[in-house]
Amino acid sequence: METNQNGAGRKKLYISVIVALLLVNSVSLYFLFSENHEKTDVIIEKTALQNNFKSLSDSLDAKNTVIDQYIGKDAALDKAIAEKEDMLTQEKHEIAGLLHKNKMTGAELAKAKGLMVEYQASISDLQAKVDALMAENQQLKGQNQQLAADLSTEKQTTTQLSVKNEGLSKKVEVGSLLSVADLSVEAIKTRNNGKEVQVKKAKAAQQFKISFETGENKVIDPGQLSLYVRIINPKGETIAVADQGSGTMQCENSDQPCQFTKKADIDYNQTNKKVVLYWGQDIKDPGTYKIELYQNGHVIGQSAVTLS
Repeated sequence: METNQNGAGRKKLYISVIVALLLVNSVSLYFLFSENHEKTDVIIEKTALQNNFKSLSDSLDAKNTVIDQYIGKDAALDKAIAEKEDMLTQEKHEIAGLLHKNKMTGAELAKAKGLMVEYQASISDLQAKVDALMAENQQLKGQNQQLAADLSTEKQTTTQLSVKNEGLSKKVEVGSLLSVADLSVEAIKTRNNGKEVQVKKAKAAQQFKISFETGENKVIDPGQLSLYVRIINPKGETIAVADQGSGTMQCENSDQPCQFTKKADIDYNQTNKKVVLYWGQDIKDPGTYKIELYQNGHVIGQSAVTLS
């Protein structure tokens, strides 16, 4: 009886040990399976992360090729690019260091994921800064072009006004010239009785008598008006004798001063006035003597006389 009880006790003990071993093996298998499953998930996620990282790095390299074209054109843009590129380089090295590990824990995977988010945000931020600054530069360029166009238009308007004013000035100047009538010249000699006689020979000529009428002009202010007579001998030379009042004047369309023979200052009151001038020097050569009458550098009358 006692023997049967001992046998039953040992049997129960064996069964308990077997059950305990089965439980331990089951738990071990569960943890082993879970660990292997977790490692598989890490590997899969790591592979996906590596592919995403490569794609982002390639995208950044392509952006840098475009961004490099703007370097050196704007100080603010250069600074922004340099700061962001330093940050991207640091993030890129840290992510690459984690992904190069042969075995990666879940915590390291989570850290790499966080760095990838920051890396992608930094790339987007860099692109946004470049776009904003380039848009601003384009706006400034457009404003500068508009200013240049406005300046060009204003210069053109100023030039047109200057030409117009010059034209008006010339019209006023022309309007201020006398309309000389009956300009004539004759060679004369004076007889003993004081009578003037016209002559045709150079040897007999004592003086040139130059006569003209001023005509009316309401544009010219009343007062003294200076006129200049130029006598040109048959050789084409201006007759000028300094001690007889000859000198130089500024002629129209000439940078060099011109000689005149005689100056006549008349008292002008805007009405027609008859003027007579005499000249008696260097009349000795036969030929044609030309007479030119000037006002303010403009020829306002011409005549001639031929002596034999």
